Amino acid sequence: MKRNKYIWLLWVGVIIIAGILVASMVNSYLTDKQKNEIEKKHVVIKKDLQWVEENAYFEINMKVKEREYQVFIVGEGERKYQQLEDNELGKKDDTIVTGDFAFYLWTEAYGNEVVKQELELPNPMTFNLSQKNTGTFLVNQQNIAAVFQGKEANEVMAYFYTIHGEKLVSLKDYGMRLYSKNIKNIQQNYIQTLRKKDEEIMEFDTWMLEQESGKLLKVDATSVDNKELIQNWLDKEEFYYPYKNLSVTSSLMNLAEQGMLIGAQYPIGTNIKEIKKLNSNYTIEDYNQKYSQLDFPEVTYYFDKSTELVTSISIPGIRLKESVQSIQDTIGKPEDYVKKEDGYVATYTAGNYKLIIQLDLSQRIKSIRLMK
Repeated sequence: MKRNKYIWLLWVGVIIIAGILVASMVNSYLTDKQKNEIEKKHVVIKKDLQWVEENAYFEINMKVKEREYQVFIVGEGERKYQQLEDNELGKKDDTIVTGDFAFYLWTEAYGNEVVKQELELPNPMTFNLSQKNTGTFLVNQQNIAAVFQGKEANEVMAYFYTIHGEKLVSLKDYGMRLYSKNIKNIQQNYIQTLRKKDEEIMEFDTWMLEQESGKLLKVDATSVDNKELIQNWLDKEEFYYPYKNLSVTSSLMNLAEQGMLIGAQYPIGTNIKEIKKLNSNYTIEDYNQKYSQLDFPEVTYYFDKSTELVTSISIPGIRLKESVQSIQDTIGKPEDYVKKEDGYVATYTAGNYKLIIQLDLSQRIKSIRLMK
């Protein structure tokens, strides 16, 4: 009986040891398999630069922190055909290419090779080779690229990318639905897009590049039903909507006393050449023999022609989120308040300067101007 007990315990021990060995082998197999799968996922795929240049449908030049990059969009299972008739993709005889695509990145350090980028892409992608399919914009001294997709009239999906850590990364987790491929670059700090809100109303969205998250952050959304203004935005490359991004605080007067107007980048006394050098989307108008004005959609600088120095600055009232009453609650009642044929003019003294607020007959703010 005792002998049988020892034999039984021996068998139990053998089974336990065998189980441990099997579990160890299984764990080892699974670990190796997982490692292989991870390595497969992170394998770096490279191609010859010359081959990619010859086979890419699109090439996008980008610059980040003084380093230049090229992004190539290459077909990997696409078909190409001619349009037989006009439709939402384009006009008759336009060339359409659709299917699977890949993005490849090159910079000088890569030599004669390009590196395939790991990105979640729409599948399939469709391009009309006769139309604009990509765009590049400068935001916070960094290039971002837009790739456009669209299968319906007056509807475009834009996918935004930039370079981060030597890789091409998405700036949004999904495509951005737009009314038009027109995207406006504002003062090299923002981009502005247009989308259809309903049958009568359009919405201008203004975006900035959020440095920490590396994503596009919406800073303003303004609904507009003025068809003339919308058409102006669509037709004129230099025109963008002066979005309502300003709030009046006590700093309005503090800045004014220093010759600076809220919403403007440069104070009175700045040489106009400096402003023109850094900001190219302007128009110039002479309003008398001595003075001219440099117009941007969101600010106007008035300057003396002989000295080329800024003598006055104004911003349109459409940029303000405040009513005239809220301004008075913040900085007090004006020293002078005069009724004109087309509205009212309120004047404040700010040190050596005058702050002038123009209102329409409904007392809505038309403009704020600072002058010496």
